[in-house]
Amino acid sequence: MSTAAMSIVNGTPKGFRTPPAVVRGERSSPAPHAKRPGAMGVRRGPSRVGWLAATRLLVWTVVWGTVLRNIGTSVGAWAAGSFGAVTTILVGVVIPAWVFVVFPGWLAFRIAGPCGLRRLAVGACWMSPLVRLRDLPSIAAWFEIAADRPCPRWDELPADAWTALAAALQADRRRSLARPARVADALAHLPPGARFPWLARVHAVEALVLSAAARRDWAAAARYARLGSGRLNRLLGLLAQAGGDSAMSRRGVWTRWLLAPMRRVTWPLVRALSRSRPAETDADATESAPRGVHARHLAMLGAAARHEDVPTDAVLALAAAWRGEIDDAALARLQARALELGLREGAARARALRDELVDELALLLAQADGEVARPQADALIETLAARARDQQLALIQQALPALDADAVGPSLHPLEAWERWLALRAAWERAEQTGGRAPLAALWRGSVRDRLWGYCCALSHQHGARAAWASLIMFDWLADRAEYVGDLVAVLANRENARIALAGAR
Repeated sequence: MSTAAMSIVNGTPKGFRTPPAVVRGERSSPAPHAKRPGAMGVRRGPSRVGWLAATRLLVWTVVWGTVLRNIGTSVGAWAAGSFGAVTTILVGVVIPAWVFVVFPGWLAFRIAGPCGLRRLAVGACWMSPLVRLRDLPSIAAWFEIAADRPCPRWDELPADAWTALAAALQADRRRSLARPARVADALAHLPPGARFPWLARVHAVEALVLSAAARRDWAAAARYARLGSGRLNRLLGLLAQAGGDSAMSRRGVWTRWLLAPMRRVTWPLVRALSRSRPAETDADATESAPRGVHARHLAMLGAAARHEDVPTDAVLALAAAWRGEIDDAALARLQARALELGLREGAARARALRDELVDELALLLAQADGEVARPQADALIETLAARARDQQLALIQQALPALDADAVGPSLHPLEAWERWLALRAAWERAEQTGGRAPLAALWRGSVRDRLWGYCCALSHQHGARAAWASLIMFDWLADRAEYVGDLVAVLANRENARIALAGAR
């Protein structure tokens, strides 16, 4: 496989390495961007983005100079030289710096955004030096989603951390919990170079955590809070921990509440938590000795249905507790009882019950966190691991048709394409815990490798810089999975593709 030369067309890196099947013509190669006149030559005059950046810098300079001049004139005349060195630095440097750097973001996300003043919020973000000019459309879309309004220009937005968090917030409010869980997991494992702006970590994650905390879903709130930064996210993370931990100090929660912003919003949560008795978590409930195996089974199914973290060890312990209820001796007792009651086909019904129970345990194991220890000498555990692996491999096969390079076009939003990949990523990484290397290597070379590789290249060629952030994450994941299965060619090529995508995402 030859390496295509990389060129820059309108600032978009080109020349992604495609899989050999695409090079040989076994699959239609994605069409590159159409080149505009003069794209390969010297640009004649500054671009629109350059003019906007220059205008922004000019406004910053004028505002900064005016603020410094007014502060120096008014405060200096009032103080009449009576300030000391520390006070002079505070008034002349620290306060103007806070007004210039922090105040625009505070105005946008604490005042204008919650009050529904979207234009003022976007204008304040435009004035903030912490916001990149290219992030403004995504931030404006996030304000629309946060206000429960439809975003009119969603198809024109890039795939980045802001739009990903906006989509996760919208899905969380609609109780579609699998989608934000996959987005949160992907944002928690970003490759080096994938941007996750500090304002997004603070304000966008706050809205996501507050959405989960409002319905008392502390497991989801804790999952989201791990992505964030800032005092409010630390408070919400502590609230999520206190909501399921009887040993958590309430005094620590009140201290964080006093130091955090938005105290009026979080007051009902803190007060309700301080008045209520600590709830027992589902993980603790499953390990509680006095509870029967049936109650533990139902509690764990409920936790998995709510996309809470279920440890693999807890599932294996539950399977061990069921062993005496579903072995051959137990089935013989059920058959004897069926004969006493005059029921027909008692043996078949008893086997059907055991198979249904084993399927539910396998489903729990497939969604559990943590690898299954190998080798396992237990036949029941081996059966559960095999069924869990088959379920995850089936999910991978179901996700593959949506990752078709020929179907990726302008009508498919880069963020939607990235979320399609998230479904396959989640199934693949679950399969790594239960399936081992051999079946995944066979599936990788049989159908996943070329399909997903060509899909990523098509997405990059079709959308360019709009999909650079998503392409970087996908190419880096492809290289890691290729290394896991021992595909050296795919490792080297997709490392290079990730490097090219990183150049376009900057």
